[in-house]
Amino acid sequence: MKESHIKKRYILTMTKAVIFLFVFCLASQTQNTSNAQTPSQKYIRIDIGHGALHCPFLGPKFEMLLKKTNGLEDFFLDKQASYVTFNLPATTEMTAESLKQIGVDAGYPPADVMVTMDNKPIKK
Repeated sequence: MKESHIKKRYILTMTKAVIFLFVFCLASQTQNTSNAQTPSQKYIRIDIGHGALHCPFLGPKFEMLLKKTNGLEDFFLDKQASYVTFNLPATTEMTAESLKQIGVDAGYPPADVMVTMDNKPIKK
């Protein structure tokens, strides 16, 4: 009879441990999905083909036009690699096409302006 009592205790303890782990995993999964569903920013990278960002006329004009964009944050410009990266609020009305148009308005050919827009950070 004593062995029966020990087995019941063991089963009860193991059941509690399994339930605790299940609840813990469920809670951490819920937290991860809630963070992923509501991105607070859009991450943008604009590449200018043929290394044309170092142009002394078009480069500064392009930079000036981009910096007029509302909500622009973390602006980074690499003239050697000919690209810029920055963040915009997730609620921005800017699209990849409108960002490409800024490059075209600065004087770059449309084929040379490549825009990448993502909800995840873009590596520099």
